[in-house]
Amino acid sequence: MKKKIAFYIESMVVGGAEKVLIDLVNNLNPDKYEVTVITLFKKSVYSNYYFQFEEEFKCHVQYKYLIDNTNMLVYRLFNYLYAHIPKSKMYRYLIKDEYDIEIAFYEGWPTEFVSFSPQSSYKIAWLHTNQQRLYENLTTNQIEEKKRIYKSFNQIVGVSKAVCQSFNVIFPKIEPHCVYNPIQNELIYNKAQKEEIKRQNVIQFVTVGRLIAVKGYERLISALAKCKREGYSFSLWMIGDGENRDHLKVLVERYHMEQEIQFLGQKANPYPYVKAADYMICSSYEEGLSTVVIEAIILGKPVITTDCSGMQEIFGTLECGFICENSEDGLRQAIKKVLEKPHDLEYYHKQAQQRKEFFSLINRMADVETLLDGPTFKPRFN
Repeated sequence: MKKKIAFYIESMVVGGAEKVLIDLVNNLNPDKYEVTVITLFKKSVYSNYYFQFEEEFKCHVQYKYLIDNTNMLVYRLFNYLYAHIPKSKMYRYLIKDEYDIEIAFYEGWPTEFVSFSPQSSYKIAWLHTNQQRLYENLTTNQIEEKKRIYKSFNQIVGVSKAVCQSFNVIFPKIEPHCVYNPIQNELIYNKAQKEEIKRQNVIQFVTVGRLIAVKGYERLISALAKCKREGYSFSLWMIGDGENRDHLKVLVERYHMEQEIQFLGQKANPYPYVKAADYMICSSYEEGLSTVVIEAIILGKPVITTDCSGMQEIFGTLECGFICENSEDGLRQAIKKVLEKPHDLEYYHKQAQQRKEFFSLINRMADVETLLDGPTFKPRFN
């Protein structure tokens, strides 16, 4: 008999966790699992993003949303009820099907919602983010409430060892299980060939991500501006959209970087640009396990990244580029090394080519299915 599994996430906006979820559920064995993806909202509550992924759910994956938040009356009514009636009652009203496994695939609302499930399902909470950053401004009472929520789960999963360790710092009596994100490597190869991208005859950088503060694009632009003032030539493609777009464009104009930095907007298929570039740059303050960095390495592309969660694990023992100090000056120094020694590109490319096998879809999906088929485990909190 197939296991019925529900994955919960807030909405299917353009983001790393959402992309990972598509790859994961699409590659679960349909002969073993009956899979449903459940989003709370039809669209993101934070922006005007809609479902924009080129890769959609396969036919064996059911997808449903609970609240049509394009209807403001419905959205406001839901917020009122969610704040004033028992959460378990809200769960019963919204969820009618029975599941063998319920997975809260992101921190925040999905985790809280599944924690109130009255079903006798096996419950898994999936951590994607450095937990110390999430908890740093919470009160003791708020942390205790989070502890109560996680106590209701049978298993806690983190996307990297660093994410697991950050959770363990806050809740020292539990060590989450590390399961690396599955990435559809063959699909990425194929998509990268779909378009030939013209580029300038200088070192070409690319960055892919939402244009939001945590991604560190402001300091990246500043670091590149300093490199330009020192006489270096380069180009950067910025792929993505977000709330900081206009502010970042103003910065580019202020630094007179319009010729060097191009805002390409959201791309359903960014891989031809990654393939055409020399280096991927990740300037984030925090990551859990960066999907775009892994995808770059799958394409054999060297990476310049700040030292945030998961990067050491992604590189392993190989030199897939540079992991620099998590600061503007760290970025500037790493970028300068690349610009000063362009002939080192081939070495870093070969290192990335060796590392990509670790992230093959077969290896990563085997870990996920082991988790879903494995023995039950109940974390103990004191």
